[in-house]
Amino acid sequence: MKFTSWLFTLRSPQFVALIICFVIFSLLVSRGVMSAIDSTVAHYFRTLEGNPRFDQLMIGMASLGDIFSLVLVAIVLTIIRRIRKAGMVFLMAIVIISISTMYLKTLFERLSPTFSYKPILYIPKHFSIEEDSFAPSARDFSYPSNHVAATTALAFIAGFIISRRSMIAGLLIWLFPIMNSIARLYLMQHYLSDIIGGFLWGLIICLILANLLKLDQPFLMSRFKSKEDVTKNL
Repeated sequence: MKFTSWLFTLRSPQFVALIICFVIFSLLVSRGVMSAIDSTVAHYFRTLEGNPRFDQLMIGMASLGDIFSLVLVAIVLTIIRRIRKAGMVFLMAIVIISISTMYLKTLFERLSPTFSYKPILYIPKHFSIEEDSFAPSARDFSYPSNHVAATTALAFIAGFIISRRSMIAGLLIWLFPIMNSIARLYLMQHYLSDIIGGFLWGLIICLILANLLKLDQPFLMSRFKSKEDVTKNL
């Protein structure tokens, strides 16, 4: 499978199917169809609490998937010339995902898990787990997950680029959003349906940006001749 097969066109059946899946799944969530499954999964993760090693691992993984951390990654990518376009696409994806999920949360009004995470691991006084939304109007809602959508965007873009040299490495990068999703479930920030919705929404935003900005083509910068070069030519 070539790396270009990851990039579906916006008119492709795959992209249309992705949109339909997100719409249908969102309607199921809003009607409470997923409530029983979400409660079962949340109860299971509650049984895992009380392990300091789990606390340390999950808090660390969640911190790596914070929006602030992902923005730093995007800035680093834009500095490297060979992958500058990928960094720009990822940075735009973070901004669009953060804003769009805020409106989607208020649209679906899916309340965040009622259970609260209680770590037994010592946490510094000024350390706090980043909330999924920075807007006060959306903080009480959890669908879809902003964090999962953003980490999915990173996996898609980074995997797309890495797959040029190694398909295996490009696939392994998808372990990052998976581990981050597990961490969000463990920290009681999201239900399983929030994770799935965030994954689908992150893919949709990435595919739109990747097509519009032509992620599969190299980044070209305009080069203007200096006055000295013009003088030499004359």
